Order: sequence, then C-alpha cells, then structure tokens
Amino acid sequence: MSFTTVIQSVALSIGLGILLRYAARFVLFLYAYFVRSPININKYGSWVVVTGATDGIGKAYCHEFAKKKLNVVLVSRSLDKLKEVASEIENKFKVQTKVISFDFNTTDDSKYQELFKQLSGIDIGVLVNNVGISYDHPMYLEELQPASIESLINLNVRAATVLSKFILTSMVEKKRGAIINLASVSGITPIPLLTVYSGTKAYIEKFSLALNLEYASKGIFVQCVTPGIVCSKMSKVRKSSLFVPQPSSFARSAIATIGYDRLTTGYWSHEIQAFFLRSLPSFVVDKVMFDMHLGQRKRALNKKKSQ
Repeated sequence: MSFTTVIQSVALSIGLGILLRYAARFVLFLYAYFVRSPININKYGSWVVVTGATDGIGKAYCHEFAKKKLNVVLVSRSLDKLKEVASEIENKFKVQTKVISFDFNTTDDSKYQELFKQLSGIDIGVLVNNVGISYDHPMYLEELQPASIESLINLNVRAATVLSKFILTSMVEKKRGAIINLASVSGITPIPLLTVYSGTKAYIEKFSLALNLEYASKGIFVQCVTPGIVCSKMSKVRKSSLFVPQPSSFARSAIATIGYDRLTTGYWSHEIQAFFLRSLPSFVVDKVMFDMHLGQRKRALNKKKSQ
C-alpha cells in the first residue's frame, strides 16, 4: 500500500468519524426535544421557588410548574405584581402559593437572612434562580456606572450563589432536589459591548456545572439553562418568531429537560443557535457579535437623541 493510499484512508476514516459524530448529535437533539418524555418533577418535593417571578421567563416557569401541581413560592421585588401573579396561579391551577417581596440588588447578608426565614420550613423541591438584569443598551465598559456594575453582579451572580447555598442544606438532608440556574447564550461566547452581562452568565454556567458534579451523588440535580432571545421586557422583543419564542413556550420546553440535561438552551431553535456559536471559528463569531451589538448601540443612542 502506497503512502498516498494510507493518507487517503486515514483522511476518509477521520471524515467518516466526524460525520458520525454530528449525525449522533443530531439524533440526540431530535430525541431530546421531540421524543423524550419529561420526568415526574414532583419527585423532588411539593414546592418550587422561582426568583424574578413576575415577568417573562420567571412568570412562565411559575405557571408551568403550577400546571404540574407544584405549589409555588414567588420571589420578586414588587409586592403588587407578586400578588397579582399568585392570584392568577391559584385561580387557574388550584395550587398553593407564597409571595416574598425581596430586592436582590444588595450585599447585605442580614437582608438575605430575612429571606431565608421566610423560606424555612417549606418542602422546597426545585429552586429556579431566574432573577437577573442586562444592559439598557450595548455600551463600552468605561461607560458603565459603578452602580450598574454592582447591580449586574448582585442580581446575576450573587443571588443564585447565595440562594443555592441556603437551599442545598435541606436538599442534602432529604437527598433530593433540583436547582435550575438561568444563564444566557451570551455566556457561551464573549459578547463585546455587553461584557459584564456576558461575564456574569458565563459564571452561572461554570458554577452550575461544577455544583452538579459536587452534589449529583447526593440526589441533587443542578442544571444551567442558556436561552437565546425570548419575548420579554428584558429582551425588549414583543413579537415571537422561529428563533424568539414566547416565555410560555420556552418554559414548557425547558422544564421538560429537567432531570436529563445539566446544560441546555431549553428550546430547540436556541439549541441550533448555540451549536453554531460553539462550532464556527471564533474570529467569525467575534466579528458577528461585535458588529451586531455595535449596530444596536448606534440605534439606541440615536433613539435617545431623538426623544
């Protein structure tokens, strides 16, 4: 056998291996989103705690869990909104609710202790760390006010970390539980002009994956959800499309991945977006991300000038 023939055989084997790998990933993708049955989420406990529960994804998670007959603790800043959403859930799904008004934009541990007191004694089976904020519009780091940076860290990083630590104690005792941490597709790859937001979401991903490794043997499932754009006040997108689902559709899909996927986008079209972000050369993704957010920044500044 000639050297050329050997090289061709090796190249063919490598090519087939790559094709088989991607074919297997595609089959698993189809199975996960269109075939696989959800687990019985009630096995973790009778109550779910959802932060950032009055709008968007958080509110949709509350409704979907209540639909599965889980009682819901809603935690958010506005008491009026909390009462309104809780009333909707109780009337529609005939489950119990508890509302806790809490501002996560704090570094005061004594305030967290008050929150923990209100959560004590509840059979918490699932914690959804959803509370978070983003930028008003894309901007350079030097333009961010120190208070904005502190808020991004408090709501996007500190809240999930501190709450997870508190609730893990009871979950370990019961040897069951699930912690669902909402990150973002923006944490998958560097997002210029949303640098701090992107960094906080990358933290949530690594934090969640490491936490799952720590506690899987103790019966606790930890998941990181990295959605793309969903219709919400935060995204400022109101009209849904193929790649921009309504919060209800997203939450229904994402909840079906609990117990299976420790890292997921939660929605089939977002999974396709994440695949390309991870697969394309970084210089291509970086260029596209920078140009896209630079354009968004320009439009936002022009809109402010015209007001």
